[in-house]
Amino acid sequence: MKHTIQSALSLFVAVALFGAVGARANNTTHSLLGIGVSNHQGFVTWSSVYGDGVRFSFAKATEGTGFTDADFAGNMSRGKSAGLQMGPYHFAHPELNCVSPEANHFWAVAGGTIKHDGQTIMPMLDLEVFNGVSCQSSYTDWANTWANQVDAKTALTINPVIYISACNACHLNANITLGAFIAAYNGENLYTGNPWQTCCNCNVWGGGCNANSWTYWQVSSTGSITGVNGDVDLNAYNGTLAELISWQGV
Repeated sequence: MKHTIQSALSLFVAVALFGAVGARANNTTHSLLGIGVSNHQGFVTWSSVYGDGVRFSFAKATEGTGFTDADFAGNMSRGKSAGLQMGPYHFAHPELNCVSPEANHFWAVAGGTIKHDGQTIMPMLDLEVFNGVSCQSSYTDWANTWANQVDAKTALTINPVIYISACNACHLNANITLGAFIAAYNGENLYTGNPWQTCCNCNVWGGGCNANSWTYWQVSSTGSITGVNGDVDLNAYNGTLAELISWQGV
C-alpha cells in the first residue's frame, strides 16, 4: 500500500488469474473483497465499486505529522453512502517522528469518521519505511504505542491493524498487539489462499506457513476495479461481512 501508488486487481481478473491455486491448509474460505484508496486514485465512483463486488475499503487519511489526504473525507463519506465498510489509515514515518505527533495528526483528521454507525472498520497503520525508530525501542513498540494512543482518544472499542509485507514483518516481534494486514503477492486464490506462503519465519502472529493468523491480506498491486481510475489495491478479509462488522465495527 505505497503512499505513492495504490493498486489491485478487479474481482474478475482475480478469479481469472488465481483460479483454484493454493487452497488454505484448513480448507476454509474468506469471501470479502476490499480495496485501498488515496488521492492518487482521484474521484472514486463508489456505487460502481460496490457494484463490482467490493464490500470494504481503507482510505488514506494522513501521513507523518503534516500530510492530509485531500480525498479522505469524500472517500469515507461516499464509500459509506454506497454501502461499503470504510476505515481510515495512516502512513507511518517512525524513522522521522515520535509516536504522539503522528497519532495526534491522524486523530485530528480521521477521528470524526470513526463512528458507531455499522459501517466503520477500524484504523490501519501502514508501516513500510524501515530506516530507524524514533523515541521507541523497536518498530513493535512504536506501532503498539500508536495504537494505544489512538485508542485512548475515544470511548469506542477499536481494533487497529498494521499493514506490512510478509517479509518486512520480520521487523516486528511477537509482542505486536495490532492485527495482521499482510501484503503478499504470492498468486494464491483470493478466496481460498493464504498470505503466509513466503517469509513464513516472519509470522510473528504465530503458526508459520499456511497459518490462519491474519486479518487482512493484500493479494495484488496490479489491477482495476470499476469506478476507480487506474490501479487500486485488491484486499481480502479473513471472514464474512457479518464477522467484519462484528470484529472491526465500532
